[in-house]
Amino acid sequence: MLALLALALGQDPHPGQVLAEGSDCAACHVVPGVATPSRTGSCDGCHEWVRAVSADPAKRAKAMQVFPRWARYEKNVVSYFDVPDLGASFARLEPDWIARYLADPHDLRPQMPETMVRLGLDPAEIADIAAWAGKFRAKVATTPAPSSANVARGEQIFRERGCGGCHDFGARSITGAAPAAPDLRWARERMSNDMIAAWILDPRSVSAAATMPALGLGADDAVALRDFLVLADPGGATAKATVATATAPSTPPRWDDVESRVFGKICTHCHMDPAQNEGRRGPGNAGGFGWPETGLELQTYASVVQNRDRIVAAIERRYAEEVRDHVKPGEVPAVVSRPALPGMPLGLPALPAEDFALVKAWYAAGAPE
Repeated sequence: MLALLALALGQDPHPGQVLAEGSDCAACHVVPGVATPSRTGSCDGCHEWVRAVSADPAKRAKAMQVFPRWARYEKNVVSYFDVPDLGASFARLEPDWIARYLADPHDLRPQMPETMVRLGLDPAEIADIAAWAGKFRAKVATTPAPSSANVARGEQIFRERGCGGCHDFGARSITGAAPAAPDLRWARERMSNDMIAAWILDPRSVSAAATMPALGLGADDAVALRDFLVLADPGGATAKATVATATAPSTPPRWDDVESRVFGKICTHCHMDPAQNEGRRGPGNAGGFGWPETGLELQTYASVVQNRDRIVAAIERRYAEEVRDHVKPGEVPAVVSRPALPGMPLGLPALPAEDFALVKAWYAAGAPE
């Protein structure tokens, strides 16, 4: 949309802008200058719609008539309610860090179940997106260099002003209650020293899209709090991989079992059967987030049976990435060797071990209907 507007005005859109639009960034985030997609093309928009309809008795009654599985939607839709606004992100984050993060994302918000998806883009394309994002970066005042003499005062301010009510700070403070508030251990990597001080002093002066409130601090106290965040040791051990083992069910599962617990609960959000979705195939089937088309729909029994090897391999890949993509509060994401293709479900925690055992037992039993 924005690229077309630029062309209509006789301007060449920034390559990073074109890539951001084509990589479905707006499917989850508010992106500066990019039109919000329709509900059917938006992850967070669709989930917000389900929640809003469910809160209205009249609309819910109608939805129950129109959508036979509405009660399942209400139960399963638990993600993408607190995704960051990229306007606020681009205004404060360092472009070099954005590039590194897009190439190899990690868990920034341990209190949040979902995390950034890994985009299927090459290094040059990621560099273009980061350069475009950098054009939105706010200019802030210069501040004194961080000083260890401020750390104790900064920690006192951190606790007195209730920063831990929203944020974790590594293993040093694990009290965060706001899923969208990032672990502050990463502030020193994501933002410049001057930007951190400016953000603490008045977030809205950096970005009108900021949701963090101003703390009412003076400039000296803002710098002291900044120095605590950039110099104090946040602690925390590196996350360790866990083996996804679970006992197979005693009774061979049937299609209804695996469909309700796994494929219909998670996979069909992206791997749609176009015959059941007015021609829509979803990004997992038709391609999206920079990844090419797979032709894999997971909404019908026949396709799930025929694609056993692809499905099991994709679920297994997610476990390999989990120690970086999803960690417990206080843990440090592990460094992993990324597989060529991402694990599934993309952007969400790995399948619970007992659910994976259910799927494998179903296949082993001959995939009974």
